[in-house]
Amino acid sequence: MFLVDPADMSVFGRALLEHSGAPTEHAEIVMEHLIRASEMGLASHGVMRIPQYLAEIEAGIIDPAAEPEIEQTGISRLRVEGRRGFGQVVGMRMVSALTPLARETGLAMANGRHLGHTGRIGAYAEALAEAALIGLAVCNGAPSGHWVAPFGGREGRISTNPIAMSWPVDGEKPVIADFSTAAAPEGVFRVLRDLGAEAPEGALRDAAGRPSRDPNVLYAVPKGAVQPLGGKLGYRGTALALFVEILTTLLNGDEVDDRSRKGTDMTLLAIAPQPGFPILARALSEHIRRSAPLESGQPVLMPGDREYAAAAATRLLRVDGSTWAALKSAAERAGLAMPEMEESEK
Repeated sequence: MFLVDPADMSVFGRALLEHSGAPTEHAEIVMEHLIRASEMGLASHGVMRIPQYLAEIEAGIIDPAAEPEIEQTGISRLRVEGRRGFGQVVGMRMVSALTPLARETGLAMANGRHLGHTGRIGAYAEALAEAALIGLAVCNGAPSGHWVAPFGGREGRISTNPIAMSWPVDGEKPVIADFSTAAAPEGVFRVLRDLGAEAPEGALRDAAGRPSRDPNVLYAVPKGAVQPLGGKLGYRGTALALFVEILTTLLNGDEVDDRSRKGTDMTLLAIAPQPGFPILARALSEHIRRSAPLESGQPVLMPGDREYAAAAATRLLRVDGSTWAALKSAAERAGLAMPEMEESEK
């Protein structure tokens, strides 16, 4: 692992994105998102994505300067055409457009399509909660990203289809839950592959349907498949994943198996709660945290507590060797200096 100052990585990442055609504001939004994910300990959605975004810009998959088109199609509904823009840029534009509409109508929804990789979708639900709304975010993937087999199936038919929810709490940071409807996000297996580590038991099967702990089976030809959330109860994970498809793919008028479909769809839902809701939410959190812990010294946590604590304690970002090498190659092509590495560890 390479350890890098977050501010240095932010400056470096912005320079790389700007060199590839991103306006300064877009580069800042993307890097703020990626740095925050890395600080929270979510490496799969952090700075390891920079080389991916650069490659997708070069391949024409991402338009780094694109601004989304946002149209109100109903009293409380927005249609968002992402135009292949950075998912983080489109996502935050969706939050900004949805917030006043939800406050006016009480409940509002935005359906976005043709976004680049959206990163940590919890960021969008959290932003809605910071605006005193209850936020829900769900995200799909194009057929090229159908890594996940349905319960009882062998082949990938859906993406990892994450769900995130957040709500405001009086005097505290919002509660934020963000999870894949698969055993783990694809990025987690990518990190494990790059580190030469094994996948969790029961998370993967190879192309023949055999259980495997080797992350490489997911990238083989023919490729294996990620298992749905829940293990032996994976039919529940599959049901959640299908509901994400309903809220994203189908509500956008797309067909789930259309191989010409590119990019990601993301739907945001915002609810304006009644006055006093944040106080009730704080009481709920306190009620949960007062539960006697199973193990002494390990108190019961609310969703998001672990990530907030990790971010508060982070001084240096951990960057894996594969990502560091890709960043170094990109820096050489762009004529940029690499950020200072304070130390390295195995």
